[in-house]
Amino acid sequence: MNREERRRQERQLAKAGLASRNLHVKTLFDEGVAHHQAGRLQQAEQVYRQILEEDPNHAEALHLVGVIAYRDGRYDQAIDLISQAIQKDGGKSNFFFNQGLVYHRMGKLEAAEISYQRSIQIKPDYVEAHGNLGNVFRDKGNLAAAVAAYQKALQCRPNYAGGYNNLGVAFKEQGKLTQAVEAYQHALRINPENAESHYNLGMVFMEWDQPEEAIAAFETAIHMNPHYAKAHHNLGLALMWKQQFEVALSSFRKSAELTQNHGRPLSPQYVYSSRVKHDAEQLQYLTQRGLVGSDVTGYGKALEELRERISPNGQSNQQIRLSQEETVRLAPSFNRILYYADSPALSQGALNPHLDVEEIQNRYNAKKPEIISVDSLLTEEALRSLRQFCLASTIWKKDYENGYVGAFLGEGFSSPLLFQIAEELRLRFPEIFHNHRLVQAWAFKQDNQLRPLNIHADAAAVNVNFWITENEANLEASSGGLIVWDKEAPKDWDFKIYNGTQFKPKIYEFLKQNAAEPVRVPFRENRAVIFNSDLFHESDRCVFRDQYECRRINVTMLYGRRSKNHVLSS
Repeated sequence: MNREERRRQERQLAKAGLASRNLHVKTLFDEGVAHHQAGRLQQAEQVYRQILEEDPNHAEALHLVGVIAYRDGRYDQAIDLISQAIQKDGGKSNFFFNQGLVYHRMGKLEAAEISYQRSIQIKPDYVEAHGNLGNVFRDKGNLAAAVAAYQKALQCRPNYAGGYNNLGVAFKEQGKLTQAVEAYQHALRINPENAESHYNLGMVFMEWDQPEEAIAAFETAIHMNPHYAKAHHNLGLALMWKQQFEVALSSFRKSAELTQNHGRPLSPQYVYSSRVKHDAEQLQYLTQRGLVGSDVTGYGKALEELRERISPNGQSNQQIRLSQEETVRLAPSFNRILYYADSPALSQGALNPHLDVEEIQNRYNAKKPEIISVDSLLTEEALRSLRQFCLASTIWKKDYENGYVGAFLGEGFSSPLLFQIAEELRLRFPEIFHNHRLVQAWAFKQDNQLRPLNIHADAAAVNVNFWITENEANLEASSGGLIVWDKEAPKDWDFKIYNGTQFKPKIYEFLKQNAAEPVRVPFRENRAVIFNSDLFHESDRCVFRDQYECRRINVTMLYGRRSKNHVLSS
């Protein structure tokens, strides 16, 4: 065999080896995809990583490992892997699409917009990319651009029910309710079984003060999707408007069951130290009073083990990373409502009967903008009952970086007494609330050692904020309350701007340019602050005793809806 023949044989062997390796990789890839499509993500990731050991440049494997990381809440890792895939093969529109998906979930809207645009450049008729780009524009407050993106998606796919639904949402946020209804109805003509469009129709009926029609729409959505938590929540609200309080409570509790009582593993895989501290203290409070059984002993031990990992000198709210085992072990109790305290309506009424209604109403309407405080809002019986409900009920499932935990109307913060307070306020002070109805309610518990709530405004007409913690808990009598700025949020600002943490510098700049002055209302037990919801507000400095029962608890009730011109009657 001469030299040329030997080289030709070596090339043929190399090609055969490459073909064999490619066939092996393809077989592995098909196996990984089969696991992936069946939901066996751990096995799929193992196979994809085996491929990458043999072929580190395999773009599809990099991409799909990134997709799995996204599903697991490992967003930084997902971005790194999908970006590597794009470096290997920058011509795949779905790579950029999934990169945009991760950036969007991370709140990195500019990066998400760029990724979706790149995806569309590669595949101009990529309907889902146009739709998600519209969602990014909505989150940025650019509703006109969102409408244009949704309309582009519909040009690509005229029978796209989801596109019409998204278009309706954007129209609604623009205040174009008739156009929103037309879009939702178009979506339902394409797909009558679209539960989300029925739900969204119900939300427009709520804005039009048509609770009967809203109830019918929400019930239709729930019939099509019994696990539709938001539909149960807003059905409860519509039933409240009809004063059907018992059925309303069932709807709110069903919403809470679906959103906060599921027992699924934690995602993302970390918890804030403030949440761990709160839940450990609350569990001890309940155990000492015999309100929970021995079945939570393991949960209490797991919380204490996590608490030991909190840095004692930490001034900020720490993220405690969890192992896969810990997310599963905590979930059966962490993501459960273990206990609801009784909080019945009171036969003698919940509001203090000695409140001077005429003086309070005159004072509110004489102030421009409207900001007043009212002391001794509730009767002593109502105050004690509501405080006990908040201390004992394990409904505090929303934890925030600032160190407070929250409970919302459709996520556990519901009881006959709360409904009674909300209705009595509206009916007792007609010159303040006019025809406005309750649209949302929540409560926050503040960690005693961390900074309080950020500056924001609320999407409502009238805001009622009151405190129920005992005065002895507050170590600084001149603070601990609320700061309300005397300038309204611009009418053309979207909710995501005037309520978004990322827009905090923009809010302060607006207040500075308009020479806004702060109105400080110090904390007092059973004191309410009633004000125009368009006004920016934030918690004042809080220095409370570091004990569970001494956490500052504030209750907020929102009435009516904001409009571009003036507040709307509900």
